[in-house]
Amino acid sequence: MDFWNTKKGIPQGHHRKVMVIPNITNSSNLEADSFIDVIENHISNLGDDFFWFIPLPERVKRLEKFDNVEQIMINMSGNMFHMRVSFPTDIIKLLQKSSMDPTNKGNAKLHRDYDVVYSHLPDWSVRRFVPTKKKIIGYCHWWEMPICNGVSNMNNYLNLEAEIIGTLQMDRLYVNTVTQKNAVIEAAKLSFNHQKINDLERIIQPFYLSLPKEELVDKVNDNYEKTIVFNHRCKEYKGFPQFMKLMFEYRKTRQDFNLWITMGDKYGIKYDEPWISTEYLTKRDYFDALPNKAVVVTPYETHFGWSIAATDAMMKGIPVLFEECDNYRELHETGFFYKNKEELFKALDKCLDDVEWRNKIATYGLERAEILANTNQFEELKDLLLP
Repeated sequence: MDFWNTKKGIPQGHHRKVMVIPNITNSSNLEADSFIDVIENHISNLGDDFFWFIPLPERVKRLEKFDNVEQIMINMSGNMFHMRVSFPTDIIKLLQKSSMDPTNKGNAKLHRDYDVVYSHLPDWSVRRFVPTKKKIIGYCHWWEMPICNGVSNMNNYLNLEAEIIGTLQMDRLYVNTVTQKNAVIEAAKLSFNHQKINDLERIIQPFYLSLPKEELVDKVNDNYEKTIVFNHRCKEYKGFPQFMKLMFEYRKTRQDFNLWITMGDKYGIKYDEPWISTEYLTKRDYFDALPNKAVVVTPYETHFGWSIAATDAMMKGIPVLFEECDNYRELHETGFFYKNKEELFKALDKCLDDVEWRNKIATYGLERAEILANTNQFEELKDLLLP
């Protein structure tokens, strides 16, 4: 494998070279993976000060538009849980900056140099492979804690201690929300001493994900279809099974609406019901379709994180009905929150029937999306990635 050959020439001068450790959780469709969403947004907002090395199991078209990105094809699992315990040898070689002969014929040896590591997988204790003079900055998308993502039929062992050890080797590790940080600190107290907890308080900080400004709509569309949207992964931790039970119950009260499960096809979800669509669209077509729908429902999630699906809706001018939880309050404090089935059904009725009420909720969401699209936290991240 000649993944050490640099196809793009790294511009000379002011570029800071960043080695990224990816966290792939949607290997069946990398173009829709949440890590790709985040890193694409980071690259766009951080500008030309940086050149990014991104190891991946396969090439991602969404990243090809950047002149300051090199995608490095390596052998890696891409499985959501295997990623946490399977440290690819190719990643080790990249981090060690080891020279190697890609042709194995005695030719000149090549290697990549980098200035800083940006790890999106603290489960991998990368400090042992990184020269001590190089900083490690982190971002964690998923924590394995008993209180939220506990042992299940998918995940037989929690990797929290490894995540904490990896975090303690970083200058900074960003998480989705303050709610998530507090949960991590409480879970860590079961295994780590007071000094380490103090270190975690300093290292772990929230980073609210911004939105692509170019995707913000100018105004709310009041000529919408009576379609309810579930645009999250069709998984238990996203509340999908319970949501579907509620939708079938809601259908008994009225039959004049449709349901679009945007990722249904990708998860093999099928319903023999004419009012349910599981059609999966490209990212562009998905964005274009959202403004024409009535409402998005965002059930309680069990990992205390951020909901990109919810912010997708907000920036496209669709009202979002949030099930009550603290991390969603951080995302949109003045949004609409429901606590039970009765409150949800009443809000759905109003979104389907009352254009003025529906548009008011949507407008509040769009205003919040504009704030998130103009976040200045990237200046902080830029300072950390620079010398």
